[in-house]
Amino acid sequence: MSKNKVRIIQMETVLIAILLICTLANLLTNKMFTAVLLVVSAIVFINLIKKKRILRVNKKKIVIVLLLFGLFYLALFYTLGIYTGFYHQTKSFGLKTIINYIIPITAIIISTEIIRDRCLVNPSIQSKIATVVIGTIVDVSLYLDVYKISTMNGFLALLGFVTFASIANNILFTYISDKYGEEPVIVYKLITYLYLYFIPIAPDVYIFFRTFVRMVYPLIIYTYLDKYYDMDREVRNIKVMHSQIFSLLSCSIVMILVIALISCKFYYGVLVIGSESMAHTLDKGDVIFYVSEKNKINKDDIIVFKKDDVKIVHRVILIKMINHETRYYTKGDANKSKDEGYVLKNELQGKVLFKIKYIGAPTLWLREIFDKEG
Repeated sequence: MSKNKVRIIQMETVLIAILLICTLANLLTNKMFTAVLLVVSAIVFINLIKKKRILRVNKKKIVIVLLLFGLFYLALFYTLGIYTGFYHQTKSFGLKTIINYIIPITAIIISTEIIRDRCLVNPSIQSKIATVVIGTIVDVSLYLDVYKISTMNGFLALLGFVTFASIANNILFTYISDKYGEEPVIVYKLITYLYLYFIPIAPDVYIFFRTFVRMVYPLIIYTYLDKYYDMDREVRNIKVMHSQIFSLLSCSIVMILVIALISCKFYYGVLVIGSESMAHTLDKGDVIFYVSEKNKINKDDIIVFKKDDVKIVHRVILIKMINHETRYYTKGDANKSKDEGYVLKNELQGKVLFKIKYIGAPTLWLREIFDKEG
């Protein structure tokens, strides 16, 4: 391995360590601090890694392509907003927003991509992986003030949704930067990261769908660039490329199914049992699969219903029709007495189909850890 490659890997390792320490110390929640840290790091990388690559491509074309992909990304989400609704941004455009958010985030994006570009002067597998790690840590840091990691839901959202989507995007950014330079990535990121501070409303798209789009969209961009702009495409092993695309598509399909189930926004849903009220029938930690059926509920069916924004899974013990209103009376199999009141159709979420034993236990353990800390 050349001295230049060794130096790059060493510098990447040091930067990753600094970013992780700052994350643990909760310093990266301050965007201005993150911006200063990355600007200084970019200056160090520029001065210590001077050799530039010769890119056999018209950069302007790729910049325009990524600009159009960025605009289409926004159009896609705002089109979804027509069906899901919109909400007003909490941070309106103004001098305070420019100073506290737009300027530091712009500096973060540009500095991160300069560092990525310098690390790919003499690209190796290690340096490419490191650029993905660095980019992911920086991306996640931008959401630290949105999803509070001190809460269970915030931690899972940051880990599951933000982190996984950031990894997918940073794999794409490393690919683009390696072949076409940092400018196209900077343009794309400025559009897709800063629009929230310029447009007063945002589409109220469910987090699972946002994550899914952010994970699949890089695959679409990669496929397009690979097909129309990759000058080295003919010398690559086409079978390997096809197998990679097939693998990514397979993962995307699996993600669609998982998101559809977890979101509970479609005909089928999943839920982790969190209490002992149905013990021996449904134990704590079991995962149930249910169907959003409201018209074919019979006595002895196990149903999912919502009371005070809490989902409950109990058995129907009696059904009554009173004043043209169907009332479902329920009881937990392990409870001595029936539930207070009754369940109406608008409170029904669905009917349980089957269960998988204990696979939801890790989620409950995490929740208990956060509850103790709270």
